[in-house]
Amino acid sequence: MAPAAGKGEPASAPFAEFTRGVRPQGALRARITAAYRQSEPECVSALLAGASLPPTEAQAAKALARELVVALRQKKADGGGGVAGLIHEYSLSSQEGVALMCLAEALLRIPDSA
Repeated sequence: MAPAAGKGEPASAPFAEFTRGVRPQGALRARITAAYRQSEPECVSALLAGASLPPTEAQAAKALARELVVALRQKKADGGGGVAGLIHEYSLSSQEGVALMCLAEALLRIPDSA
């Protein structure tokens, strides 16, 4: 319940001390606040437009992906080594494979010094 208005102080006066050091939200923080607890369909539909590539870039990405897959398969046929060798040696259906995948994910999450 708000205090009586007859004392010369606005209703928010008891909390004025807490808000003195609060800076106004920047544009990015305001967007984050607006999206808080937004439904998944709303979020996804808004993000899909920004996630698509122009046709020329999409074709280049497909060509690069195809080239990488062909090269990886060729290495497998040649005996492989390195990461490809680990992938084929320890499948994700084994405890060792799962442990290696967890280690790889953890290493990817460690930020670079840059």
